[in-house]
Amino acid sequence: MTVQLRGRSARTLSGLALAAGLAAFGTAAAAQDATLRVGTVLPDGNPVVEGFNKFAELVDESTDGGVEIKVYPNSQLGGTQDVMDQALAGANVAAFTDAGRLAEYTPIFAAIGAPFVFESYEEADTFVTSEAFAGWAEQLREDSGYVILSFNWYQGPRYLVTKKPIESRADMDGVRIRTPGAPAWIAAARSLGGTPTPLDWAEVYSALQLGSIDAAEAGPAAVESMKFNEVASHYTKTGHIQLITGLVVGEDWWETLTEEQQTAVRESAVEAGRHMSQLNIEADEKALEWLANNGMTVSEIDIAEFVEAAKGEYEGLGISEAYKTVRETVEAE
Repeated sequence: MTVQLRGRSARTLSGLALAAGLAAFGTAAAAQDATLRVGTVLPDGNPVVEGFNKFAELVDESTDGGVEIKVYPNSQLGGTQDVMDQALAGANVAAFTDAGRLAEYTPIFAAIGAPFVFESYEEADTFVTSEAFAGWAEQLREDSGYVILSFNWYQGPRYLVTKKPIESRADMDGVRIRTPGAPAWIAAARSLGGTPTPLDWAEVYSALQLGSIDAAEAGPAAVESMKFNEVASHYTKTGHIQLITGLVVGEDWWETLTEEQQTAVRESAVEAGRHMSQLNIEADEKALEWLANNGMTVSEIDIAEFVEAAKGEYEGLGISEAYKTVRETVEAE
């Protein structure tokens, strides 16, 4: 299935114009050849890596070979934080990150990864290609020295993995749900009604199997690849997180590019992000079908009470005003 964005043509042009505008921040250098190494912890063949390959093609075309993108999957450049640290130190690397890490520098970014902020891919894409988000990106640069190339790389909705059917928030009472340790993820687990249980991702399968946790949350393709259908029987489509991610580089490297190169790189990153997002949507659809045919009950649920619970978490995360900005931007479309 191909997802058709609302007003996509207009918003694509808007996103590319936004990319051009963002490139103007800072002083560009004289024309020269440049190389950017793009790293991720994800394996070769993953939609994200395919998106990086598309990014490399687009940059090569749009800069006439003046900027070369080299792709490094499988943590070849190190973990996500390692690559981010390298970028900030001036290395010619781009890190692939979610908003949670950026929120450590500019707290409003926590709103992008908080529970039930976006209802769909279309909403997430609308916000991260908006002028409001461009202002956030400028603030991040001032606060940290990170420059966002694009942030429209959609990794799909997160759903609830459990050993029992979940028909209401009350069914999650006392359920120990695995979560990453970041505040937004813990808030998501609480909004679902469960007991947050921070745990390394690699330990989730055995923890479900042994009963040290009762639930987890993840996207369909990840649930399939981790074979959670072997240790959990139910997959409930809460969509509590619409995971949107992006590419960041360090300001020092960015300023070695000309303004024309900066614009070309940013426009290419936006287009590659859309390409990757579509690949991921298709992979998730196939994974959902596979899970339903391999022992998991895949269920819809009314999320209204989860959404209300999530709103109670925003003040604690310090994102009440940022949430309003997101919703006003999305609903203005």
